[in-house]
Amino acid sequence: MASGTGFCEVGGELLFLDLRRDRYLALRGEDRVTFDRLRSGATGDQRAMTRLAGSGLIVAGNGGRAIRATEIIVPEEDLSACSARSGSGWGTAFAAARGLIWARLAMRPARLARTAEYLAAAKADRAGAGKQSKAEDLAAGFAASRWLIPVAPRCLVDALALDWLLLREGVAATLVFGVRLNPFNAHCWLQTERAILTGTAAEARNFTPILTVG
Repeated sequence: MASGTGFCEVGGELLFLDLRRDRYLALRGEDRVTFDRLRSGATGDQRAMTRLAGSGLIVAGNGGRAIRATEIIVPEEDLSACSARSGSGWGTAFAAARGLIWARLAMRPARLARTAEYLAAAKADRAGAGKQSKAEDLAAGFAASRWLIPVAPRCLVDALALDWLLLREGVAATLVFGVRLNPFNAHCWLQTERAILTGTAAEARNFTPILTVG
């Protein structure tokens, strides 16, 4: 798969997220047949493979890596069910404001793929730094001070801002993009193995993960 892309199966559709091109799309017909053959390890018609590579979703020579749909367990709990200590105050609000300012720039379509690469690299440097309780405490502080900051709440900007704040504190969480159909909708959230850190678990569990960062 190309950098910044992920896919999942929802309602019989094969859906892709391509951050570099700021788009969601479904593969159907011959392109889907070709992709299904590719991820099963079989070879396909060279013309069809060339057309699929031209879509930007795959790159030539995958290095022998298997092509798998995005999989992650979405927790059943969120901050409302955790014993997190919010630690809200002006210091927390100032840090949250800085995070949101960074996120508003980082989420721009021309920059989002690079933002995901930056976050993935930063989290790799903090491998094993789960610290779930600390992540929940920091997320609770962010949520408690969020109303003080005049930036309209949006799933992506809030998830990116909190992700940035956690990394500054040496804590790595997972950024998740999800989709659903009928009608199509997309969502983004930050989570640990134990809890959803932005938004609610009920909302996140209504979406199928399509791409994860960290």
